[in-house]
Amino acid sequence: MKQPELDFKDESPPDNYYSVTIDKGGNQVFKWYDTLSDDGEKISYHEYVYDTPNYMDLENWIHIKKVGLGKYAFWWFKMYLKSMTREKDRLEKLKRVLNDMEIPFEEGDWQTIDRDKEREDNEKKTRH
Repeated sequence: MKQPELDFKDESPPDNYYSVTIDKGGNQVFKWYDTLSDDGEKISYHEYVYDTPNYMDLENWIHIKKVGLGKYAFWWFKMYLKSMTREKDRLEKLKRVLNDMEIPFEEGDWQTIDRDKEREDNEKKTRH
């Protein structure tokens, strides 16, 4: 019997893919991890919030199309974002700058409940 050939798309990032960590950390309430990436067609800024008391994982993002932007746009956004602390609402300031400069972008968010972590914590509580 002949082995079927499977045609999986190559999901690896393109050769010109860049990704940097803008900020990461945590406190007693939650943890965060913010990144900036460039896939050759768009620059993306992501803010992740996880390990929250209510087991929510949250993500907010902005995708900026690179059409019309110079070749140093990624590095400019990186320097701009790193110059602010997260408490200063980095995402909203970036959106304001993009709007002021009339740079088109798409924004979105996503959230889920970490049921595995919730179940794990509940099991620990019942054992004690």
